Amino acid sequence: MSNPRRVRAALVGAGRMAGTHARVLEMVPAIQLCAVCDPVPENAARLAETLGVPAQTLTTVLADPDIDAVILVTPTPTHAALIRQAAGAGKHVFVEKPVAGTLAEADEVIKVVKRAGVQCQVGFQRRFDPAYAEAKRAIGAGELGRLATFRGVSRDPTPPPLDFLKTSGGLMVDLGVHDLDTMRFLVGEVAEVRAVGAVQRLPELAEFGLFDSAVATVSFENGALGTLELGLHTAYGYDIRAEVLGERGRLHLEMDSPLHLTRYTAEGAVKRPPRGFEERFFAAYVAEFTAFARCLLTGQPVSPDAEDAARTLKLALAAQHALETGETVHVASFAEKDKVGA
Repeated sequence: MSNPRRVRAALVGAGRMAGTHARVLEMVPAIQLCAVCDPVPENAARLAETLGVPAQTLTTVLADPDIDAVILVTPTPTHAALIRQAAGAGKHVFVEKPVAGTLAEADEVIKVVKRAGVQCQVGFQRRFDPAYAEAKRAIGAGELGRLATFRGVSRDPTPPPLDFLKTSGGLMVDLGVHDLDTMRFLVGEVAEVRAVGAVQRLPELAEFGLFDSAVATVSFENGALGTLELGLHTAYGYDIRAEVLGERGRLHLEMDSPLHLTRYTAEGAVKRPPRGFEERFFAAYVAEFTAFARCLLTGQPVSPDAEDAARTLKLALAAQHALETGETVHVASFAEKDKVGA
C-alpha cells in the first residue's frame, strides 16, 4: 500500500454510475481518487476535469505502482476481463454488480483474484444501508424467530436507455439482482425460483424479448417463502421495499421520503419518495467504500467478495431463466450457457 492511511484509486469508466461514485468518494477520506480512464477518451477527460484528476489510459493506470486499487464502473460484459487485468497488475478491485457476465467468468474471477492475492469487493450497497444492516443484525440475533416470508419491491421512476436494456442481461439480472442479493443477505440461500413478466409501459421492449415488469416467487432452503416485484417505470418515484416476516414479528424496510418526512396540509398528507438510487442509498454507498478502504488498509477480507457475489449472480441468472421460460428453476443445479448482454 502506497500510503498506510489512504487507498489511492483510479476510476475505470466515466458514465452515469461513475459520476455517482465520484461524488460518493468525496465523502470517503480513506480513498484518494487519482485518475479516471474510459475507452472513450473524451468521456474520461470530461469527468476527470470535474474531479481535478488526470484522465489516463487503463494501461497507464495499471502500470502505476502508486495506484492501489481500481473502481470498475463499466458494462457487465467487461467486468471479468478488467478484473483479470487489474489483478494481474496487483491492483485491488471494487466492481459494480454483477461480478461478471456468466457463471464461468465469475468462477474465473474468483480464481484470478485468489491467485493474485488481491481483494475484490462487489457493489451490493444495500448491505451497507443502516436499515438493512440493522435488519441483518436483528434476524441474526433471533429477534424474529423462525423466518416465514420475504417480500421485495424495486420500481424505478424512469427506465434506462433501450441500448442499455438490450445488453443488461434482463430485468432479473440488472434491476432484480439487488433484491435477490438482499434475499440471500437477510433470509438465506434460495432453493427454487419461478417468475412471470409483462410489457406494460415500454412496448419497444417486446421486440427484444424484454420485460418492464415482473413478479418472482422463491422457496428458501430454510423453508421460508418469498416474492419479488420489479418495474422499470413508476410515476411516483423510486420505490424500494423489503419485508421479512418471522414467527415473532415483522421487519419492514422502506424510505417513504427523505428524512422520513411527511407534510400535512389542508389537502392531506404528502410524502415525496426518493427520486433515484443516488438519493436513497447515498449513505450506503459511502459506507461500502469506507468498508472497502478499511479492509485494504488493515488486511481484512472484503465483503461481499467475488465468491459471495457469484452466488448472487447464479440466483439472478436462474431467476432470469425462469422469467424467460416459465420454468421452475432449481438454483443449486442451474447452469447457464449464454453470456449476459450477448
